[in-house]
Amino acid sequence: MTFDLTGEVAVWRIDFRTSAPPDWSLLDARERAVADAFIHAEDRDRYGHSHCAVRRLLACFLDMEPGAVPVAVAPFGKPFIAGASRGLTFNLSHSKRTALVAIARGSAVGVDVEDDDGLMDYDEMIDAVFGETDSEHLRRESPSRRRQSFLRGWTRKEAVVKALGLGFQLDPKQFRVPLEDAGLWEVVVGENDNAQIGLSDLSEGEVIAAIAAEGLRHRPRVRPYEGGLDAIL
Repeated sequence: MTFDLTGEVAVWRIDFRTSAPPDWSLLDARERAVADAFIHAEDRDRYGHSHCAVRRLLACFLDMEPGAVPVAVAPFGKPFIAGASRGLTFNLSHSKRTALVAIARGSAVGVDVEDDDGLMDYDEMIDAVFGETDSEHLRRESPSRRRQSFLRGWTRKEAVVKALGLGFQLDPKQFRVPLEDAGLWEVVVGENDNAQIGLSDLSEGEVIAAIAAEGLRHRPRVRPYEGGLDAIL
């Protein structure tokens, strides 16, 4: 049975703290090899569970078994559906506690998520991620506010880069994103404004997240993923 996307982009949230063990039989040889390369079992399980979820969700839209979904990886690391994709695109991101899966039809999409545990200090990374104007703004903020603003900017830039499929080929300092708490924006990337992409904040509590997609016009609803077909409804 196939399902139609409601709206432009659909997003699911996975809580690793309540997740069942991964079903490794759903993953292909490449995915299992990536999982086996992790040193820590917790990291391996996060990878396995999130990638199983991607396959289960895509299977519902493609009307096929999860293990048969032809997931491939582009040269700069962005995953895609090989062959008859029915216009579907998707993206995945995970932190220690949370994963987000985004699926769209007919538009590129990118998502990123980070945990704000209140402990990390990102001061040494500011100049590598932000241009001079934003770096100066961040350094004027209090330490806690600076940490939150950094994570908002980082996840938003990551979402944009992932949507464009450029990976680390695009210097994050080459474009700006808003740093305010929440909103919906259009971001311009490139010297000649040759790429415009919609951007929305998806943060909730200590989970800092963002999504970017072509033609994004509203903040997508974030559904809890529970593993069954009802997860997409």
